[in-house]
Parts: sequence; C-alpha cells; structure tokens
Amino acid sequence: MDRIKEVLNKFDMEYVEDYKSTWIKAKLKNKNDLLKVIESLKEVGVKTCSTVSPTDFIDENRIEVNYFLEDLFNKKNVWLKVDVDRDLEKCEIDSITPLMPSADWHELESFSTFGVKFKGHPNLRYFLISSDYYGKFPFRKDFDWEAHEQNLIENINSISDEFFEDYEKNEKTIGHEESKTVLNWGPTHPASGPIRLKVFINGENVEKIDADIGYVWRALENLVERKDFVGSIVAVERICFMDNPNPMICYSQAVEEIAGKEITPFAKYMRVILGEVGRIASHLISAGSFFGTMGLQTFLMWNLDIREYFLDVLEDYSGARIATASIEPGGVRYPLNDYKAWFETIQKAIDKFESVKADIDDIFIKNPLMSSRAKGNGIFTLNDVEEYYLAGPIARASGAKIDVRIDEPYAAYGELNINYVTCENGDARDRLYIIYKEIMQSIDLIKQAMKKIEEGIESGEMNPTKDHLIRMPRRMPAGEAVSRVEWARGEMLMHLVTTDKSTSPYRLKMRAPSVNHTMVLNKLISGKTLSDIPLLYGSMHICQGDLDR
Repeated sequence: MDRIKEVLNKFDMEYVEDYKSTWIKAKLKNKNDLLKVIESLKEVGVKTCSTVSPTDFIDENRIEVNYFLEDLFNKKNVWLKVDVDRDLEKCEIDSITPLMPSADWHELESFSTFGVKFKGHPNLRYFLISSDYYGKFPFRKDFDWEAHEQNLIENINSISDEFFEDYEKNEKTIGHEESKTVLNWGPTHPASGPIRLKVFINGENVEKIDADIGYVWRALENLVERKDFVGSIVAVERICFMDNPNPMICYSQAVEEIAGKEITPFAKYMRVILGEVGRIASHLISAGSFFGTMGLQTFLMWNLDIREYFLDVLEDYSGARIATASIEPGGVRYPLNDYKAWFETIQKAIDKFESVKADIDDIFIKNPLMSSRAKGNGIFTLNDVEEYYLAGPIARASGAKIDVRIDEPYAAYGELNINYVTCENGDARDRLYIIYKEIMQSIDLIKQAMKKIEEGIESGEMNPTKDHLIRMPRRMPAGEAVSRVEWARGEMLMHLVTTDKSTSPYRLKMRAPSVNHTMVLNKLISGKTLSDIPLLYGSMHICQGDLDR
C-alpha cells in the first residue's frame, strides 16, 4: 500500500489516506492529471476499474467523479476522486477506457445519467437509458421526474422510432446481399427483463456482437433516494431476485459504516446463512439455465425442484420466498424464535441437494454432449479477468483467486473456514463446474454458521430473539462509504453518500458484475458460429435484472 501512496503523492492531491485495510482513498486536485495517475497506478499493479460513480453536488455546482480501481490479484484498491464542473458545457474529463477497458460501459452509464463527457472514449454514446432520456441526464438532482413521466405516450413513441431507425439503417448498410445480415437475438423474460444482442453474421459465422441493454431500466439508484434508509432495501434487493439477500447485506454495511454501528455476532452469522442460501438458489438457476441453452430442459427442472427447498428456508424466516426484505441496516430483520425448527428446514434443503448430487454428477456434470460442446470453448485467461474485470464464478473458472468473502471479510466470514474455489481452463465447461463446486462450498459455510449459532445460544452468548437487530439512528450524519460483498455472480460494490441529518440516501451507486460480463460478449462470441451463442451466453451466468437496474 505504501507504493501506491508514493505514486499518488507525486501528483497534486487534496488528500491521500487509508480507508480500509485493502483500500486507499485519494482526491485529485487537477482533473487534467487523471490519465497520468492511471498510468502510474497501472505500473504498480492497479490495472482494473471496478466502476465509475458520479455524485451531483448541485449546491456546490460540481460533480464529483469517483473511480474504484483494483489490483485484483494483490488485493490492493484505490478509491480516487476528482471534481468536474457541473455546467454541461464544461462537464468533461478524460476517458480512462483506453488504459483500463473495464471502465468502458461504466463511463457510458455516467455520461448517460449524469452528463459527464469522457474525452477520448472509443465510442461515447447514450447507453442503458431509453431515447426519451437522451440529453436529460436523469440522475442529476434537478431532473424533473414527474414532468418527464407525464409524456408517457410521446416517450414510448420515441423508443419505438429509435428501434425502426436502427432497423432501416442496417437494411441500407448491409442489405441482403451475399450472406451478411443482422439478427436480433436475446432472451426475454417478463420478470428479469429482455436483452437484445445485435448479431452481425456472415452465413453461420458471427462477425460481431453488439449488446443492447436497458429495455426495462428501472432507475433503482434513484428509487433508493426516494425512500428512508430502511425502506431502501425494497429497491436494493430488486437488483436481481435470483440472489436477493446479498445486495441487502452490501447496502446495509454501507449504512452501518456511516452510522458508526457494528451489528451483533448473531446477526453476522445470520447474514452468512441467508447470503449463502441466496447464492445456492441463484447458482441452481444458473447451472440449469446453462443446460437449457442447449435444449436440455430436464436439468433445469431438477434444479428448480432443489431450489424450492432453499426458498423454503427464506420463507420460513421472512415469510417470503423471493422478495424477502430479510436484511436491513442494524442486522437481520426478524428474530429467530425457534432456531431448531429453522435449522431443520435448512437441513432438509441440504439433504435434498445431497440426495441427488451423485445423479447430477453422472447424468449432467459428466454429460458427454455438454463436454464436447463446452470444453475448450469460450476461454478467458487471467489477463482477460484483469483487463475486463470478470468476477465471481467467471473469474474463478479461469483460476483467479478472487473472492470478497476472503479478500475483504464481512459478516462472519472472517470467523469461518473458507478457501478459494477455482478451476483451471477458463472455458464454458469450467464455468459450469465452478457453480457446483461453489454450491458445495456454500453448504459447508451454512453448516459452520449454524454450528456457531448453536454454540453461542447454548453458552448464553447469543440471544436469537433479541440479538438480530441493533438500534440505528433515524437521521444519518454526513458521510460516504464503500461496501463490497461476494454476490452469486461476483463482486457487488455499493457507494453510499449521505448528508447531515438525512433520512434517505443522497446517492447510492450499485455496481454488479453482469455489466462487465455482458460487455465482453463481443470478445467471447466473435468468430464463433450461431449455434455457439446460447451456450456461451448461458455460461456467463448473466442476470438481466442487474443490467437493467
């Protein structure tokens, strides 16, 4: 960390300070020095941009751009800040995408929602938001949501017109000569949302993929600002229902940090159990969907059956199976009045998985059709992981030892026995294998946490009916925090900003890994054939809710 500080102190900084054990926080005075700072940080190993998070300080006529930069393999991170003028004509800064490709879509999102122009970006354009928001920058504090929503029909027509204009453009530029054309491909789901892959093909060969996201963009980060600090979890957990406990943990940690509060040991172990149950439920969908992309629906049905048992665990605790609202700032929402009965429900879910595990191994994991299609297909290297910030199971399938639960322990993970789970080949087959390895790891972590809670209750150190939640202030002090968790699909990062005596967040940036995993689809699929698209897309375990947050 000292080396990173030395690099930063060579430039004109307002401050350079320790933030957390793995983080340095710094603010750059002159935005014109940004690229030089990034180049210098890369020389000492900080090569990856996790996300870009602007904050609109409208009363001060400035937008503060926050860069979250990581040295993935040495676990050293930099939170770099720099101010830009809020005036749209002057609201610009150099793009770091040419130096850190992982920043690409994060800069586009910041431009589209805040109006920060990134000079030198390879393809600066409106992104994520629909055409009725173009040039309006909806996350600025002076954007009038009510006025915008009054023009509903006009807005819908604008979106439709853009689609037809795109279609006509492709017809004119490509036509139907030879065997080139553009296909609109992509899974559509009424709950998690649609995604369109514009597939440029020559016969059966894929020449280029252009991923188009945001069809059900929900402005979740703005919805959070409309609610109080506890009510915000309703929006936070909706980033993706396939694993909804972990986003609530991530958000709650940020609130607790600003409030200066630490939750009880009992609540920490409860967060581990709920988080791992959410991870398993999500992983079962991911693995089943992987086979579903090949037309093998049986495995998906098997996994959905197992998943129901783990959803029973969430329902028995919270009363809900999907949108559980089970975790909030201060701990976990509900007391555990009969912990033995709840632990029995957990054991039933574990037993269900273990009872069919051998059959899953024989019939599906060792499936020769899957192996012949997936082995050696769609390989990502460790360099790809670092350059594009591939996270979670996708990174670990390539051998990357990256896991926030280990790298920056939270909840009670620092008290448990947990090791990196990895594969070696980085291909589509390993991106399936890693999912099942992680399910078994999650089961082990749940068992460890249950044992710790049982021991704590028996010794009198834990009270399951009182220790679930500590008192949190109704009004928060001014501050900001960065929180990270290991979501089912990889690192989730939230950047929370509060003002003095506030009752709701001033700004919440929600960063989840499916953005980067979709961003690399062109690299992954270009040069392949049409039949490879479902397989390779399914191997990335993308959550469309995360994309359209």
